[in-house]
Amino acid sequence: MASPTGTLADTQHWLQRAILDPARPEPQAVGAVLTDSATLSAHQRLDIYRRGYRLRLLETMRGLHPGLRALLGPELFDDFALDYLDARPSHSYTLFHLDARFAEHLAAHRPDRGLPTARREGWVDVLVDLARYERAFTEVHDSPGPASVPFLRVLRCCAPVHAYHAAVLHGLPTEPPVPGPPVHLALSRRDYAVVTSELEPDAYRLLCERFPERHVPLPSAFPE
Repeated sequence: MASPTGTLADTQHWLQRAILDPARPEPQAVGAVLTDSATLSAHQRLDIYRRGYRLRLLETMRGLHPGLRALLGPELFDDFALDYLDARPSHSYTLFHLDARFAEHLAAHRPDRGLPTARREGWVDVLVDLARYERAFTEVHDSPGPASVPFLRVLRCCAPVHAYHAAVLHGLPTEPPVPGPPVHLALSRRDYAVVTSELEPDAYRLLCERFPERHVPLPSAFPE
């Protein structure tokens, strides 16, 4: 990362890139912009901001995916989330889009991705579907309006991940979801609360045809 040319705008842009870019800037570039303190080097001072920003994003991911965090455990969830944040750095001014491709990332990096579909692990499917569901939940909960059917999301999952998510939100004891027959779900918003309804397959197909833009597709790396 090159050091700035000396103007205030250049310095601001350099500092922003140095904080946001997963690749650390060269020590000499840092020393050209920042000074050492009595107790910290210029690089250590920059790392305070980098760590603070990273922790803020991680805390947001934890809040967006309480069910997945409960299912994986805090430490393993953090590992997955930080790997995702490194692979797909945020480029939006709002944190609303932060986890938009989290399920896709999990599907693309599943440990059994090289195996035939019939031999893949069902628990990985559950993780990906839970991430998809929680992203859809966020989109419905925070969607602006008014628009034509602004709060609807429709998706098919391999397990009742919605029931697990609801139990976690309410602090209720629950068993991990188990893969089984497909579960067809519709998420909508009523009186500022997200309502999830299980659908019959025909109703699911009808909604997908009527509102294709509201359908939450499977990630490309996810087995059909």
